[in-house]
Amino acid sequence: MVSKKPSIDPELKKYVNKVLKVCSSRAAVVLNEILKHGEITSETIKDKGFMHGARAVGDVRDNGIPLITLKTKGSDGRSIARYVFGPASDIKRHKFGGRIAFPPKLKAELIAETGPVCAISKQELPNAELQIDHRIPYYIAGDINADRNTKEFMLLSRSMQRSKSWACENCQNSLVTFDVEICKTCYWAFPESYDHIAMKRERRIDITFSEDQIDIFDKLKALAKSKSQTVQQVLKNILAMFFSK
Repeated sequence: MVSKKPSIDPELKKYVNKVLKVCSSRAAVVLNEILKHGEITSETIKDKGFMHGARAVGDVRDNGIPLITLKTKGSDGRSIARYVFGPASDIKRHKFGGRIAFPPKLKAELIAETGPVCAISKQELPNAELQIDHRIPYYIAGDINADRNTKEFMLLSRSMQRSKSWACENCQNSLVTFDVEICKTCYWAFPESYDHIAMKRERRIDITFSEDQIDIFDKLKALAKSKSQTVQQVLKNILAMFFSK
């Protein structure tokens, strides 16, 4: 029996065909698969050679094409993401061609709210050294409306942004699940209130020693070396002794 080709709203199909002329190859894989089969799963994206499938989905959404995320079972029985087209009325035509640049005022608004401080390290830095970061990776949640709500963003130092990118791209949520709700409770999205770090049951403190505090760090480092331990292990031992009193 020949399978019936999925029906797609003509307006949406016309826009998809337009995007296919300018989008990335990974976005094209997602689009062509949905055009042919009516859906694509995170497992299929991975089978097509894209280990970070959420980025392929993000490329599609960043071109204004509405995708709905559903759940299904993978070949191993685990829950995975399944994507289908959303309604043509949800097309965001102003996004055609890719991600929208941040408006200049957004950084100023974030600094006005939190100060020139990295949201993770809590280190105060010159404005030029702080970068705007999506709290929830854009390739998980898609991009947001053009008005840019500051609650969806935070300021990060360059090093913290690199650390977050590595952690998020290697998290099982980015590789398999693509669940926005998981991101909402993650340290890398909301370091001020979180339940896990990249889906691991962990807690984290970032401490920066500066100016007259450097001597304290040097003493910790010397103590750690004498005990053949890391500075982190020494600090944990000190805290454990303090709370055991």
